[in-house]
Amino acid sequence: MKSKIHEFQKTNHKSMSKKIILIVFAFLSLNALAQTKRLEAANKVNGKSTVFEQGSRVKLTTMDRKKFVGELTIKDTETIAVNGNDITVSNISSIKNYVKGGRKAKNILYGVGAGLIAGSGVAGLAKNGNAFALFLGGTATAITGALVNNKDKTLIYRNYIFKVVE
Repeated sequence: MKSKIHEFQKTNHKSMSKKIILIVFAFLSLNALAQTKRLEAANKVNGKSTVFEQGSRVKLTTMDRKKFVGELTIKDTETIAVNGNDITVSNISSIKNYVKGGRKAKNILYGVGAGLIAGSGVAGLAKNGNAFALFLGGTATAITGALVNNKDKTLIYRNYIFKVVE
C-alpha cells in the first residue's frame, strides 16, 4: 500500500511541476508578445509616419498654446499624458522628440555668435577695422548653431494626423 501512495506522489509532483512551468512560460510569452501603444504622426501628403514610443521624452504644444516637456505616457486611444498632464490626441498642435541635454552645443554656438555680432557692433563704433571680420564670424557661428542638432523636427497638426496605435 505504501509503494502505491509513494508512486502516486512522485507522478503527481512531476505533473504539477510541468504545469507550473507551462503556466510561467505562458505568462512570459504573453508579456513578450504584448504590443505596446505608440503615438503615430502620419504625414497628410506622403503618408510617411513618425512614431513616438511610450516613455520617450517629448515637447508638446496643445491647440490652446500650452507647452509640456517630459515623458510621454499613453493612457488610451484618445488620451496621452506628458509628465502627468492629460492631453487628448485631437488637442495636439505640435510635438517633437526632445532629448535631455541635446541643445547644449546649439545654445553655445548661438551665444558665441551673438557675442561676436555684438562685439562687431562695438568695434564698428570704435572705428576698428576688425568689425566686419567679427560680424562675419558671428554670423557664421550663429548659422552653424541653427543647423546643429536639427534631426528631430517639430510635427505640426496642419501637416500630420496624430493617432494612437498598438
